[in-house]
Amino acid sequence: MGIFDFIKGKLSRQKEEESRNVKVSIRSKSTINNEIIEDEIIPVEERLKYMKPGDQGLYPHEILVLSYAPTFYTDGNNSFQGFWWYQYGIKDVNKVLDSLLDRKLIRVGSIESAMWKSTVAELKDILRENDHKVSGKKEVLIKRLSDEVDEEKLNGIFTRRTYETTDLGEEVLKGNEHIPYIHRKGAEDLDIFSLNELVKKQKPGYSYRDAIWGYLNKRGMEHISGNNFGLYRNCRFTMSEFVYEENKLDNAFALLVEVIRYDLSGLSNGFNLEYLYIYKENFFPYEESIINMAPGITKRVVNYKKAKGLSDEQLRGEIIKYGEKISFPFSIFTVDECADIVLMEIYEDKDGLAKLYNKAEKRFNKQYKF
Repeated sequence: MGIFDFIKGKLSRQKEEESRNVKVSIRSKSTINNEIIEDEIIPVEERLKYMKPGDQGLYPHEILVLSYAPTFYTDGNNSFQGFWWYQYGIKDVNKVLDSLLDRKLIRVGSIESAMWKSTVAELKDILRENDHKVSGKKEVLIKRLSDEVDEEKLNGIFTRRTYETTDLGEEVLKGNEHIPYIHRKGAEDLDIFSLNELVKKQKPGYSYRDAIWGYLNKRGMEHISGNNFGLYRNCRFTMSEFVYEENKLDNAFALLVEVIRYDLSGLSNGFNLEYLYIYKENFFPYEESIINMAPGITKRVVNYKKAKGLSDEQLRGEIIKYGEKISFPFSIFTVDECADIVLMEIYEDKDGLAKLYNKAEKRFNKQYKF
């Protein structure tokens, strides 16, 4: 549970006890108690009623199956990941594989590909049984088997094959990189179907990453206009990770500083000063506060510091520089204090953090008359 959900959950419980009628509903769209809700899953056949196929007559889910094909066995005896059903509504992945096979987008894998999927120990056992040397790395062992063991015999040994993509299949994947990407990475509520529609509508010369970036900007503005500060924070974090993939370190760090400032602000989805007395219980002291930096965020700051070769003072200056560009309707800590907290978290200065949170609490109590 994230910081913002925690605050909202606690707010709901206390207001119910006080009969204030403050209702907070937190429900997963796909699971309750880790169980899939069948009636909320849209079968892929329903989705396709509103879509047109793309290259080679393929729909987004078929392209995703194509990208996974080399991990599946041709005998149909596969253990398919749960996401095929609960994310994409695909009941029968084997049926999709058969269709890709018929359209010559995949084929039965070669003996060599089957050997690559074997372990080094298995390859050595086969060589040993055939009175051949067992020294060398995997590629050496595979070449030795190919060169020195009869092909018919190898066919009898490596009977279970996986699929491999044909040249035509590779061409399709190259032209639809956005589908495996969004499946692996995710971005807000974009999925393989919705991103595919966005990409179709793009002007010539734009990449799928441009489509994702534009969508994230739009979603961020929607979150902030609705006072959903937690959702906005998460969106900005996604954007930071996105540009980091492009090696735009400064842009990624500027967005990360914004995330840090939100994490240390005390703002949450639907934040309301009327309930400040409830929020406060989770702000102080440091040892009990949920208003702090997540370890993953601290790690990213350290990586940026190393990549740029910054001293502690230079890092502090960068945080203040980017942090001062952001305005907040409410914040527990000043920009300078946020920079200090970052450095204290990096060096695990618990005493310093405790003192800083104590200072902020005194200022908070005075300002809001607690």
